[in-house]
Amino acid sequence: MDILSFIGSSLLSTIYDMLSEKLKDYLSDQLRNSDEEVHPEMEHWKILLPKITAVLQHAEENQVTNQFMKLHLDDLKDLAYDMEDILEEFVIDAKSKVDTNKGQKGKSNPKNLFRSKAKPNQEINSMVNHLNVRLQRIEKEMDTLGCFNFTMKVEDKSRKVATERLLESALLKDKVWGRGSDRDTIIQRLLEDGGSLEEDFVIPIVGMGGLGKTTLARFIYNDKRLEGKFDLKAWVCVSDESDIPRITRNILEYVTEEKYDFENFSLLQEKLDSKLSGRKFFLVLDDVWDEQCKQWSVLKKPLMSGAPGSKIIVTTRSEEVGKKMGKDDGIYCLKLLEDDACLSLFTQHALRANNFDGHPHLKDIGEELVRKCKGLPLAITTLSGLLRGKPHPVEWESILNNEIWHISENRSEILPALRLSYNHLPSYLKPCFAYCALFPKDYEFDEMELIQLWMAEGLLQRESHGKKQMEEDIGHQYFQELLSRSLFQSSSRVESRFVMHDLINDLAINVAGKMYCNLGSSMDDEKLEKARHLSFTPHFFELSERFRVLDELKHFRTFLPLRALNDNRKISFLSNKILHHFLPTLNRLRVLSLRSYQIKLSELPTTIGNLIDLHHLDITDTPSLKEMPSGIGDLKNLVILSKFIVGKASGMMMRLSALKNLSQLRGTLSILDLENVLHVQDVGEANLDKIHGLEELVFKWGWIVLDNDRHESVLSQLKPHSNLKSLKISHYGGKSFPKWVCDPSLFLKLSSMELSYCQRCTLLPSFGLLPVLKKLIIKSMTAIKAVGPEFYGQHDSFRSLEKLKFEHMLNWKEWTSPTGSEGEFPCLHRLVIQDCPKLGQLPSNLSSLKELTVEWCNAMLPTNFSSLKELTVIGCNAMFLKNCEDLTCLWEEGAEIEQNLLPFNLKHLSLWGCRALESLPNAIMMDDSSSSNSSMLMSRLEKLKISGCNSLKSFPRGKLPIPLKYLIIEGCRSLESLPDVDGNNNNSNLHLEIRNVPCLYSSEDCHQPPAFLKKFEVRSCDWLESFPDRMLQHCTGLQSINIYSCKILKSLPSLACITNLIELSIYHCEALGSLPEELGLCTPNLKDLKIGSCQNFKSLPNTMYQLKSLQILWMQKCCGIEFIPDGGLPPNLTELRLWCKNLKRLPNTMYQLTSLKHLTVSGGALMSLQRLTIAQNSPLDIVLPSSLTCLEMESEENLESIPGGLFQNLSSLQELWIHNCPRLQSLPREAFPPSLGRLQISRCPHLKRQRFEEKGDYWTLTWSIPNVWIYEDVYEDY
Repeated sequence: MDILSFIGSSLLSTIYDMLSEKLKDYLSDQLRNSDEEVHPEMEHWKILLPKITAVLQHAEENQVTNQFMKLHLDDLKDLAYDMEDILEEFVIDAKSKVDTNKGQKGKSNPKNLFRSKAKPNQEINSMVNHLNVRLQRIEKEMDTLGCFNFTMKVEDKSRKVATERLLESALLKDKVWGRGSDRDTIIQRLLEDGGSLEEDFVIPIVGMGGLGKTTLARFIYNDKRLEGKFDLKAWVCVSDESDIPRITRNILEYVTEEKYDFENFSLLQEKLDSKLSGRKFFLVLDDVWDEQCKQWSVLKKPLMSGAPGSKIIVTTRSEEVGKKMGKDDGIYCLKLLEDDACLSLFTQHALRANNFDGHPHLKDIGEELVRKCKGLPLAITTLSGLLRGKPHPVEWESILNNEIWHISENRSEILPALRLSYNHLPSYLKPCFAYCALFPKDYEFDEMELIQLWMAEGLLQRESHGKKQMEEDIGHQYFQELLSRSLFQSSSRVESRFVMHDLINDLAINVAGKMYCNLGSSMDDEKLEKARHLSFTPHFFELSERFRVLDELKHFRTFLPLRALNDNRKISFLSNKILHHFLPTLNRLRVLSLRSYQIKLSELPTTIGNLIDLHHLDITDTPSLKEMPSGIGDLKNLVILSKFIVGKASGMMMRLSALKNLSQLRGTLSILDLENVLHVQDVGEANLDKIHGLEELVFKWGWIVLDNDRHESVLSQLKPHSNLKSLKISHYGGKSFPKWVCDPSLFLKLSSMELSYCQRCTLLPSFGLLPVLKKLIIKSMTAIKAVGPEFYGQHDSFRSLEKLKFEHMLNWKEWTSPTGSEGEFPCLHRLVIQDCPKLGQLPSNLSSLKELTVEWCNAMLPTNFSSLKELTVIGCNAMFLKNCEDLTCLWEEGAEIEQNLLPFNLKHLSLWGCRALESLPNAIMMDDSSSSNSSMLMSRLEKLKISGCNSLKSFPRGKLPIPLKYLIIEGCRSLESLPDVDGNNNNSNLHLEIRNVPCLYSSEDCHQPPAFLKKFEVRSCDWLESFPDRMLQHCTGLQSINIYSCKILKSLPSLACITNLIELSIYHCEALGSLPEELGLCTPNLKDLKIGSCQNFKSLPNTMYQLKSLQILWMQKCCGIEFIPDGGLPPNLTELRLWCKNLKRLPNTMYQLTSLKHLTVSGGALMSLQRLTIAQNSPLDIVLPSSLTCLEMESEENLESIPGGLFQNLSSLQELWIHNCPRLQSLPREAFPPSLGRLQISRCPHLKRQRFEEKGDYWTLTWSIPNVWIYEDVYEDY
């Protein structure tokens, strides 16, 4: 049988079965609740649907070769969805009539297709008749082909989720079979330092899909033998991601545990280079494909700064990738599992045993099944998961004798074992698994996220008998069973999330067919013709062209943007045309997500309230949205509504009482702009305490407090249901909180609480009473002066609290504990106190504390540090440490340090702003007597930063600690000498940064920096006219030079020997006239050159064009620049910014800069665009390169119009900025490029905002551009 037909019939039988059950429910409801006759065709459907279901089930169970199935799979799926749509219309009409009969005279829904109470209107009749024609044709053809010639069996549809199966799966989660030898061999290679970084630097693990490459890599990554052997570890899933800058950012963020939002690739590489420099790291690049391999040399550059012994494991299916990234003799080819390992893996997953000794009757069948898996672990785990809990030989033989094993793998890319794992899923799990076809490869999804989507599509079947369950509980059981069958896997990167193996993802796409579509970069009209569910990765500018097919196809049920966790763009911009033209016409939508989209008109279309089937409306992180659409309260099917904005208008749907009909809401709900509540009774009518599905609530008022008494009345009425797990209250203007906020009998499940900007409250609630509270955040409550017994509520308080944070409590002075309390906060692991300048002392007995952060406070630290692992102290005047045996990280800023109190195992030490500090403890250095205590004191120090210590004159004698990897000295103006770094060969991998240290350039006989200096910075040296000759001649490893605010500096140090220089920045050096002429010859690796506010700077070197590596060139406020050198600009520029008001023209070879993405022009250069066109008598579209994605034009007083045809060739242009052109009267009347996503205009007084609003003369030209900002305020040039 054709595999697509077989798998398709498997899913279809479930779909038709569900449709048949829904029809039965509708007909039975009609009999109970209505005197009217049902539509006559419904009775025919009632008979026919079970017959179709039975045919599909028969084909599934017997793998019959069915010509009908091959020809009509897509037609049957399409028909099922259309029938369900019609059935939904009948159901809605029936409910509306019942409501009317009960006297509920609510607003009728304008999208209801029924106009008469007695019978459906002509439109619905036409739709039914059209469906009947299709049904009759299919019924006739099935009958002709003999599809009904079999005995129908009654299926037990009860859902039996095997709890034991789930438990066993959890126990097996962290075990790996048959890879011990592979693990040991690779670990041995990881622990071999070698003589250089290049030696065995990359270890490619090569093997086919499903062989267990990622599992082996994770096994190695977590091996205890590697603990302490590397300074840094990182895991990055590459997959089919071809964006090298994004991969670089992912590595950087994993290493630093920080977010980096900037797009500058050179800066990303520099940051990563800096973080890895001199440090021994271990990196896993998982699932690498050919596309990344082609750019390996680019990705590799910052990785080469690591210390010898650094290692990279690459997992890939391609041996060619392995050879290109590693060495031919360094590839580790992963083999198929040995037979014994295969059997052990199989029996553990299927029988929870090491062998078949306890199940001899299954041994022969099991061994044959294992042989069919051909040594592939993924095939074995999925197949054995299928057999778990099935101890009878008949069930095993059914799998063994399945026809799928005989289908040639050339006819399907899906492994037979994976196909079987799907076909033998219970019927209720099949559509849930197929829904996952919406996820792109390697998408990391949250369990509850997926369950909510299943709920919206109605895929969670409630029990027809026995105890009813919450849908979330049913969804959890479904999810766990799919996890137990290895169809889902835990994410390697984020513990709380899950992924699907690439082959499993392929299986989901295969079974889902054309009904589920995950978009790539553009719409495929043919692919989407029958699609009902649409997902896509959001673009930063979401253009209407991408979704043009939505204008024709109206049957979509799902509109779902899926943003990857590592996507640093926190928000995207949505075209008006998508939101107000395309989406409202999709009247079958069940899932609509606008998450993280900037809404241009600050409102949703009013017709959103007409989407009566809508179950899921996610408008999280839509900051510009200011009001809810009318009719939101009529969407009674809503399960997910991420936020509700209380409107200023008096309409019913703007009022909080609109929530009263949304009793099915689940998950998280934020209620915003509560200051707009006009009638307190509206709050009570919202019935929040009856919405039992909500687990997280956010209550937020606006910044301006008008009526504080009303705030208290409103909050008292917002009492939630007892199922709540998280509560946040922000900008509340009352003086006290209602009692329910800390009611232990109400909040039996509440684990997280946050209060912020409640600036009139003088006392905190008794949060200590809440029995399961684990996380508490209190910030910006400026009226709080003391925290005392009222905060605790009783002696035995805060029994479960693990994390506590106080922030920006400007008037808080005292923190006192209840009398006689011992062992405060028994479970508290992390305490953060930030910006509490008046606080005197912290609690004295925090015996379980592991992390303590105190910033910008003068509080005395507690004395009991017996369990402390990490201490951060920033901007504090005093610090006292005792009993810190376990302390491993100290980041101390702005404090006076006593030498004898430094802990022995300190790893990080930072001194910042210690202006009176004249000397450092001797213990900070190592002397020749390594046995002395002072030498051992800093024996683990890895990072030392000394900043702003203006009285510091010298370092103690001795050598820097051998483990030291980072030394940063900045702004120490009195320092007379540097520490001895050249005299210690062990410091050759030290990452050294020196910024603004005058002893380096104060005289000819100054202390020269060491050869391995990485970053050199000079700042605010008003007396410096020139640098000593050949000052940097030995600094061959120097990568960055930054010079700021040296007003009389006339020349730079010689750059002749600095061939590794990557970045050169010069700002506010008014006397500097030019750069060294040898710049283009001696700095072949220079990537980033920035010169700003150098008024006397007149020219760039004539050798600029030789800077083949230069990507970024900024010339900002350099009034002396009039011309670009005759030799032209560097050919590989990606970013060119010319803020030079006297620049007379751009070079006539601009069009040759084919890599240029970002161009900023100002002053005369902007006018030269027009003059150049006239002079050359040539079309303007050859002046600027078509590669441009961003064009900025600014500060030209005489510009009156934008040159005609300027945008004609700019087919990739995404952003257009126009700034400070006071005479600019108009924009070109021809259309902007369809690629344009942002238009920003500021300080152009003739281009008023009204001209771009509805009915303005530029409205039709710009309304579909996702992001249009018109600033009319006057502000200074930047």
